[in-house]
Amino acid sequence: MKRLLLSLALLPLLTACGSASVRYDVQMDTEDGELRSALLSASLRVIERRMASLGEAVLDLDVKKVGEGNQIIVEAEEESALGVLSDLLMAPFDLQVMNESELEVADQVVEGHGGFRKVGISQEHIVWLRSAEEPGGKGRVTIIFSDEGREKMAEVFKDNKGKFIGIFVRNQLVSKLLVDTDELKDDIVITDIPTVQLANVFADDVNVGIHMTFTLVP
Repeated sequence: MKRLLLSLALLPLLTACGSASVRYDVQMDTEDGELRSALLSASLRVIERRMASLGEAVLDLDVKKVGEGNQIIVEAEEESALGVLSDLLMAPFDLQVMNESELEVADQVVEGHGGFRKVGISQEHIVWLRSAEEPGGKGRVTIIFSDEGREKMAEVFKDNKGKFIGIFVRNQLVSKLLVDTDELKDDIVITDIPTVQLANVFADDVNVGIHMTFTLVP
């Protein structure tokens, strides 16, 4: 059984008056043209969703080539919303794979799910997340690991058959997977996500968090 537990936090509406824009320099950790294009598209979707969660409409959203790099420009009515957006985009990104553990040795305890302990697998060991639609309209996400990440995951599977592992993003449990084999043969696939839209949100958020850095342009 592989379940996604991701939920989107609802933030209070922002009511400050006026209009404003913000500009970000964006850096990507890949030179692959196809991946860079995919990341820029994903980052625009992330920005639109986060502004929507703030109850704020985006008036304009654009990517401009500046020298050898790229800038993203966001325009909205509420300057305060753009401030919150900047905090969200520039916050450090953290993803951890943890195995099920006894509470007394757990690095994190989740109510209703028990204790989990770090196994040394983080965002540094993930290459890409790919979302797709399953029959019936549900979603799925494939987690593609680096060679080192696959080696580490293979050890986790070997040592934890019959137990759960958890995937934590920003210290929140987003997926809990049952290890039903002691041998990792393929990439990790999270299935039975309630909607493909939720799968897309999860993949975009992690891909952008892993591979992109946003810096405010004065």
